[in-house]
Amino acid sequence: MKIFILFFFITQLCFSIDYFLELRGDYSLQNYEENYWYYKGIAGLRHEGENFYTELSLIGEEGADPSVDLYRGYLEYYIDDLTLSAGRQTISWGHGYIFNFSDVFNEIDIEDPKSDKRGVDSIRFKYSLSDMSRLEFIGFKTDEKDENFAGRYTFLIDDFEVMMNYFHIAQPSPITGKIEKNERIVLETKGDLIIGVWGQISYDKYETDDLYTLVAGIDYNFNLYQKNVYTAMEGFYNKEGGGTYFTYNLRINESFEFYQGCLLIDDGGYLNTTLNYIYNDYVNFEFAYNYYHNFEKYGYLTKDNKELTNEIVFRTKMFF
Repeated sequence: MKIFILFFFITQLCFSIDYFLELRGDYSLQNYEENYWYYKGIAGLRHEGENFYTELSLIGEEGADPSVDLYRGYLEYYIDDLTLSAGRQTISWGHGYIFNFSDVFNEIDIEDPKSDKRGVDSIRFKYSLSDMSRLEFIGFKTDEKDENFAGRYTFLIDDFEVMMNYFHIAQPSPITGKIEKNERIVLETKGDLIIGVWGQISYDKYETDDLYTLVAGIDYNFNLYQKNVYTAMEGFYNKEGGGTYFTYNLRINESFEFYQGCLLIDDGGYLNTTLNYIYNDYVNFEFAYNYYHNFEKYGYLTKDNKELTNEIVFRTKMFF
């Protein structure tokens, strides 16, 4: 009888689990000289109950150490207005593309700033004070330190969302380049003034010096020859320098999508041009051209230790 009950329970659980698989393969020609292959696969399962949600997934990645690692693995539990979660989970604060000082949890992918983010080892507490406000607290781990803390208070004023963020974290200082303890306070807002607007005022108290940073961004949708175009621009400025980022996305038809992104920061620059062919709901093909000016790709150098300047990429993405 016990074996029958256990078998029945496992069977029901298996039928209620959603499985997913994501595959990506890149072939790039770098500096018009060297061929480079990149592969990534994410496989996992997720299950949603009445009072909880759980997800477990693994990632296999070309050139990574280890080659197969835990991508996400966490449990989220709901009690009335309270949400508790623990494990390796995705956390993404802030609304910016490239310059987002509220998101200390993720590395920015300049080729795809809004791409899916890897999980962060963390414990998260989220409580809705009302329909107009909520509190969040997070204890999380980074490569530099285990004892990091973040807190956020969010509230609504008319059509604007306002966030007050506090971070206690060890991270590389833009002033010295070394890992330092930092206390960051970020006041952030996002709303609609005919066009979408967002902004941040950040104060960083590093061990060696203080740093104030201002971020501002806008986005707007319009029709061009009966085609929808999404545009966005943002920039930042502090005493160490500044930068701007501009992107637009043109949906040509149901199958083709064209977008560009241009990043200028200090004396460097980056330009991305991508044509995306949506074959169906499961398969996408991309052709991209990336240009770098005094701007190393994630610190990557070619095999001959030459700085990467040009890159042509053929990419396939599959979702199951």
